[in-house]
Amino acid sequence: MLGRLVPDIKKTAALVEEISAACREQDIGSGQINQAIQQLDKVTQQNASASEQVSATSEELATQAERLQATIAYFRIEGADADAAGVDQAVTRLRATAARMAAPVSGSVRSPAVRAKPGRATRPAAGGGFALDLGEGDARDAEFTRVA
Repeated sequence: MLGRLVPDIKKTAALVEEISAACREQDIGSGQINQAIQQLDKVTQQNASASEQVSATSEELATQAERLQATIAYFRIEGADADAAGVDQAVTRLRATAARMAAPVSGSVRSPAVRAKPGRATRPAAGGGFALDLGEGDARDAEFTRVA
């Protein structure tokens, strides 16, 4: 009986070693999966942040376009209303695009993304301008009135 017991014990020990090796491999595999999920989460958060920054920039550009349109309206003359309608449509499209981009992203993002602040140009303006004499006007200048 002892002769049969020793081979069974050796066989059981070999099976336990195989199970232990399989557990180590499974632990390594689950660690790699965990690391991949963390990297995916980080990339998802970066994409959400970039999307919000693009949305904020788009909104700022639409606002600047409206301000520019209001400034240009001061210089409008008769017969220029067709161009103004095109600008109005462009601003409307920009606003719609900004609203779509600002819509919440499906899925969960753990940390809130920081909304981008509008930046300023970091490059200095190029020199080499010219002198413009505004002292003398032409006949059309009388059509305009200064708005405070």
